[in-house]
This record gives sequence, C-alpha cells and structure tokens, in this order.
Amino acid sequence: MGACSSKGFARFLGRERLFRSLVLVAAIGGLLHWPVAANAQVFPSRPVRIIVPFTPGAAVDVVARMIATGLAAQWGSPVIVDNRPGGGTITASEAVAQSEPDGHTMLFTVDDTFTIVPHLSRKISFTPLSSLVPVNLSAKILMVIVANGSLPVDSLPALISRARAGSIRELSYSSSGNGSSTHLAMETLKSLTKIDILHVPYKGVAPALTAAAAGEVQLTMTGFGTARGLIESGRLKPLAVASPEHVAGLPNVPTTGELGMGDVDATVWLGLAAPARTPAETVARINAAVSRVLNTPDMKKQLTEARGLVVADIGPKEFAEQLQRKSNFNAEAMRRAGVRED
Repeated sequence: MGACSSKGFARFLGRERLFRSLVLVAAIGGLLHWPVAANAQVFPSRPVRIIVPFTPGAAVDVVARMIATGLAAQWGSPVIVDNRPGGGTITASEAVAQSEPDGHTMLFTVDDTFTIVPHLSRKISFTPLSSLVPVNLSAKILMVIVANGSLPVDSLPALISRARAGSIRELSYSSSGNGSSTHLAMETLKSLTKIDILHVPYKGVAPALTAAAAGEVQLTMTGFGTARGLIESGRLKPLAVASPEHVAGLPNVPTTGELGMGDVDATVWLGLAAPARTPAETVARINAAVSRVLNTPDMKKQLTEARGLVVADIGPKEFAEQLQRKSNFNAEAMRRAGVRED
C-alpha cells in the first residue's frame, strides 16, 4: 500500500508540474503577442505627415495646417504638413498612394486631383479614385463669376442678354489653365447659353484674377475670399455665384442654380485622402478626429468669416460617391470643351 501510494503521489506530482509548465508557456506566449496586438490598435503610433500639393500660403495649405494643428492637439502627437507642389498635384498624390497604408501619411488636396487630372494627363501612373481612399471632404471654396468693373452689366442674365443681342462684343474670360475647374465651368456656361466668350488661359489663379481686374479680359471665375478686396474696391463686380450655396458676403448675388444653370458649378473641394488599403477603422478614426476639428467654433469662424470658405465635413462614403459623380461630369465637360490630354 505504501509503495503504491508513493508511486501514485509521484505520478500526481509529475502531472501537476506538467500542467504548471503548460500554463507558464501559454502565459509567456500571451505576453509576447500582447504588445503586437495592442500596438496594432494604437493610432497614431508615430508622427503623421499630411502632404499638400501646393506652396505654403495657398488656401489649401492654410486649411491643411489648421486641421493639422487641431489633430496634433487631439492626438498628442506631431502632425506635419509637407508641401510638394508641381506636377498638377500628381507628384504629391503619387507619393501618398505609394506610402504605407496605415494612416500616417495622407494627402490634403483639391477635388481636381480625383475629378480632372486623371482625364487630363497621360503622365499619371495611377488612378486616384482607386489608389487613394477619401477620408473627409473638409471645406469648399465658393466660386463667383466676376466681371471687370467697367463692363456695362451688373448680373449674369444681363450679360447673356446683351451678348446675344450683340451689344457686347469680343467677350473674353481668364482661367487658371486648360482643363481647370474654372475653364470647364465657363465652357459649360457657353454651351448652355449659346454665347461666344474667348478663353484666355493663365498659369495660375493669381494672374487670371489680375487680368480680369486690369481689363485684359472681361470675365473670370474665382473664389470669393480671393476676390473680396477687388470686389469691395469696385475693380471687379460679382455677376453670379458659381456654386450651389450662397456666399455670405454677397447676400444679393444669386447662384447659377437659381438662374437655371446649376451645371455651371466651379466649387473647389478641399479634402483629406489616405492610401488605398488603409484599414477602415483607421479611416473612420481619422475622419472622426477631423470632424471634431472642423466643428470647433474657432475653426468655423476662421474658415467662414476670415477666408470665405464653407465647412463641409463629409465622411468617406459620401465623399467618394461625390468625387465619382464629379469625375464623370468633368469627363463629359472636357469632351464638350475639346480639352485634350497632355
């Protein structure tokens, strides 16, 4: 009995030691894997970089920096704005599309990157709408059709009427370049109203605006914030808002939609995008953080009152749908305007 009891007790001890060893191995394995799983849920885990395809001081850059400041305060982590102008936004957007899809590198750009550039340039090596995922449509620049102060009309209907009657001859308009949103919107206006206006492309918004103020051309389309000083001085006069929404600073100027020309829309969208394959939960987290920044009273005041922009705050799904619709519309507008690929 004693010998049997001793052997049984020994076997019991052996099983107990084995059980404890297995528990210890499992525990160690869990500890080894825990930091990886935990880190996978942490965002951001390092500084975030927002690449902007425009020079410092441009409207897109200013808004990007305001958002970056708000995000850095929320996350307690640096958010760096990296300006990479040139290439018609291709250089910057390509860099983001090729970066690690973890949300730490993003693009803040205009909708042209998605809705015009792919139809205009053969140099682009990727498709923005499939290589990038829209995160947040943050703000809109409302556009205004303005005329040189000496032009003898005070509204878009008056311009169209007098142009059809032949009492205004040799009308011309400036744009920021072939295939730009202002070019396409003005060509749409010409198509709808059957009036002839000569297109004079310039290299950028500033020279196009200066040309209209100086009388080199009679008309242009531009952001209200950009033209406000020239409008207040009388060098330019607003004829219509080429955006669906009213401009707060021009309460008596109708929109093109109210005039029966809703397709004449040159609104510029400013939005954030990330590389395709960025996890949906990361995209949702960034969108929520940007939304909180945009809806602070100070941010709304800075964008609307100081800069004449409109806060949009549209999330990933709806932003992507709107970009696709606008891309399809612009492709047709470019065909109608005879814009060719570079």
